[in-house]
Amino acid sequence: MRLSAASTRVLRGAALAAVAAVTVTAFGAGSATAAGSHSTKATKAAACTAAETKVTVQKLQRPLNHVLITAKNTSKKTCYAYNYAYLQFGEAQSPAQPWKSSKPQSVVTLKPGQSAYATAMTSSAADDGKDGYHTSKLGLYFNSANDQGSVGRGVVLKLPGGTTYVNDPHVTYWQSNVNDAVNYG
Repeated sequence: MRLSAASTRVLRGAALAAVAAVTVTAFGAGSATAAGSHSTKATKAAACTAAETKVTVQKLQRPLNHVLITAKNTSKKTCYAYNYAYLQFGEAQSPAQPWKSSKPQSVVTLKPGQSAYATAMTSSAADDGKDGYHTSKLGLYFNSANDQGSVGRGVVLKLPGGTTYVNDPHVTYWQSNVNDAVNYG
């Protein structure tokens, strides 16, 4: 069957229109997806900081030479307690080292009113008390999602009981359950 020149032009025009419609739909879908994922990121919960949490510290009877750190979300938004807290006891130049084995299976998510917990060992029970120092202050900064530094401003807390002896401090990763934090170490 032979088509006339006019029929061929109409068919070509229809084919080009169909290709253009598919192309516009594909690009439109791509743009909608990109915009949708951008808006999802905007509503995604951010790292917890001192601005939206109340941080407290208390001395533990057991294990010896340990303190419990509690960070309660006081904001109206969900935040993530990533990794472990950067702890600076007194004028120390480096933060307390994390116990890598205390890393939970997932990031601790704090909805408004919920708390995250961490335990810090100030010194070993076997420490002879000669190489450390005494301090009454604890600086705390929240960790970034990629563990490449702190986020937000820090908070300075007074250690319970006046001064505390510190030598080679360690800290757990944030835990969602207080027992998981206390029973570590």
